[in-house]
Amino acid sequence: MSSEEKRSLMTSRWVPLPHTLTLELTSYCNLRCRMCPKTHHSVNTVENQVMSRDIFDRLSDILPFINNVELSGLWGEAFMHPDLYLYILGKLKQHPITVTTTSNGTLLTDDLARQLVEIGLDRLTISLDSAKAETYARLRPPGKREAVIHGLESLQRWKKNLARSLPAVELAFVGLRENIEEFPDFVRDAKRLGINKVVLQALGEYEGVRGESVADHFKDLGHRIFCESSVIAKEIGMTIELFPPDQFETSRQACGVPVKPASVRKDCLDPWTRAVISTTGDVLPCCASPLSMGNLGNQSFTAIWTSTPYANLRRSIRSDKPPAMCVACTGRPWTGKTWKQSFHLFQLLLGIHLNRRFGRSLLFQKIKPVLKKTRDRILSK
Repeated sequence: MSSEEKRSLMTSRWVPLPHTLTLELTSYCNLRCRMCPKTHHSVNTVENQVMSRDIFDRLSDILPFINNVELSGLWGEAFMHPDLYLYILGKLKQHPITVTTTSNGTLLTDDLARQLVEIGLDRLTISLDSAKAETYARLRPPGKREAVIHGLESLQRWKKNLARSLPAVELAFVGLRENIEEFPDFVRDAKRLGINKVVLQALGEYEGVRGESVADHFKDLGHRIFCESSVIAKEIGMTIELFPPDQFETSRQACGVPVKPASVRKDCLDPWTRAVISTTGDVLPCCASPLSMGNLGNQSFTAIWTSTPYANLRRSIRSDKPPAMCVACTGRPWTGKTWKQSFHLFQLLLGIHLNRRFGRSLLFQKIKPVLKKTRDRILSK
């Protein structure tokens, strides 16, 4: 590797440890959702496996550097193994780490809800996808929508009883032609449950749901319904978001690929800021990647993070021809190629370095707002 490459942002040697980890606690799931890759055996991790405590414990040396952990099953249901889940949650909360979980919510019992509040889970996202029980039953067999509602009500009750504001609860809605017209009622239901944020998520198509993605095939309909729902949300004090935010732009084709892909780049910083740990200990650059960068069974996380495979991926994703898995990903938008992209990445990584080295300094805390204003002024030009 040349000296120029070593100085590049693409080289792993300069890149600080990630601030976010996704832990695939399990790939077992109690549902067989129509729109899930697991139902169609298209997942990128080993099916029907549980993370061992030993794999998790091998991350102990980097936890002091981590700000956020997504404690979920990539293609599984985290609450299928409540004892393991609560063990890992407890260990994570020994550090100043923000922990979030995504769940289908069908296994959220009253006792589990109490422990989530007591231990201090920060955010819980429940994938609900419908305003009607019959739609839910078709999309998420053999689940029952009322079971999810009961779990959410238990969680809200324990937050009130224990005088806690956490976990913050969000609802997710995957946009299919079958359910999209229920989204306005979905927003109203969320408010009745005491939930103040919902997310309309683009469907990544797999066999079984080809041609059903609203983001890919029904943009006008999706945009109209989202706008109607935005009016409702404003009236009742709700927050609604699109993920990714560009899913209804007419300049996007299937999977959000731009009409003129040579003029844009994938707007993704995951290889620099986060990593996924699978149940087997494989380190993946994101939840969509089928490529392992290394395994914790025979390498430390730091060695994997600073390895040649990671450096090559970072270089590739910033090029005109990102990997096929990145092109197909619906979780990150595309953006025009400008100097601001490189500047944003540079200031982000530099900020992580400075915060880890000087974060406890009172002087650094005083100048951080000034640095932020300077950055915003530069990016606004």
